[in-house]
Amino acid sequence: MKYLTLHETVITETVHIMNAVFDKLKTPLIIRRIRRSDIIWQQRKARRNLLQPEKNQLNWKWLFNEYRKNKPAESGVEQTAYVFCLKNPPQERAAFLLKSCWFEENNLEINALENFYRKTPTHPLKGQMLYFSLCIMVTYAEGLDQNNFLEKEKSRFLIKDIVNEDVMRFYMSEAPLAQLAGKMECESNYFLLSEYMNSKLNNRTL
Repeated sequence: MKYLTLHETVITETVHIMNAVFDKLKTPLIIRRIRRSDIIWQQRKARRNLLQPEKNQLNWKWLFNEYRKNKPAESGVEQTAYVFCLKNPPQERAAFLLKSCWFEENNLEINALENFYRKTPTHPLKGQMLYFSLCIMVTYAEGLDQNNFLEKEKSRFLIKDIVNEDVMRFYMSEAPLAQLAGKMECESNYFLLSEYMNSKLNNRTL
């Protein structure tokens, strides 16, 4: 019970800090924990996506089924899903992020990073989904470190199941990430990602 309470506190603090960052950047976004209605909505969209396999879409139905099964006491992994929402219209869903933490292995993973694309050039997540998702992971890692769940300096930060080589190349050109040999995954560490997050944040607020 103490573990669950502390972890919920870390997640709440992560949401609070990220929403403060969005306010500072004057970005019309908020994030929140996922709700059952969000999962249903995304699964319906996923079924439509799977009818177009050439788009290399993630299988969100399968991902959320795995998300529901993973309970820390049984699996050793803690998973959390976030929803990026637009402030106006209120709470309109904009994108999803599914992440997990393997405490024994000191690994933090992004399991489902939506390959976000909107035709509207001014949409706040166009070209920013990777950056904001990595900000969440760094903030989450700092909260876990403060509560002695893991050591952020020794953690591996991974993005799993990258849908194609074009997306992989974009990730590595945009952020300090390196592809794992023979896998559609890339990794980094706390120091590189923290520096990346803070330098971009400072540049955006000048």
